[in-house]
Amino acid sequence: AFSAIVVRVLSQLGKPIVAVNHCVAHIEMGRVVTGADDPVVLYVSGGNTQVIAYSEGRYRIFGETIDIAVGNCLDRFARVLKLSNDPSPGYNIEQLAKKGENFIDLPYAVKGMDVSFSGILSYIETTAEEKLKNNECTPADLCYSLQETVFAMLVEITERAMAH
Repeated sequence: AFSAIVVRVLSQLGKPIVAVNHCVAHIEMGRVVTGADDPVVLYVSGGNTQVIAYSEGRYRIFGETIDIAVGNCLDRFARVLKLSNDPSPGYNIEQLAKKGENFIDLPYAVKGMDVSFSGILSYIETTAEEKLKNNECTPADLCYSLQETVFAMLVEITERAMAH
């Protein structure tokens, strides 16, 4: 990669190469911008779902997904509904969820400060087509229900970490 070449050239000119943890870099940028001293962070992306807090001189993971990340769950469900990747699957789910009117009970898996999204994804993947075909709900209802359920799970584990 070009950036690796640039780093090597700079190191030969006397600039040290410093290893940076990608996740911690995001947290530190947010901490600087907000002025937070000891933040509790819900770190989520397509590949990560973790609740992280600063404790005893270092960042520690208080809770995390025990299977797939929430971003991965949303991305995979967007494919079920054939939602566009532009600008992102999660954004398109969010926009459609705003039109949802009926909340559908979905599996809710929180264990202490850890979460699991594979069960909710499997359930909604296998039932969505049938529910839509039988007019039990709309795609908007499914997006609304999925979004509200996974967000409730994330808020629960984050609140537990804050209480700790």
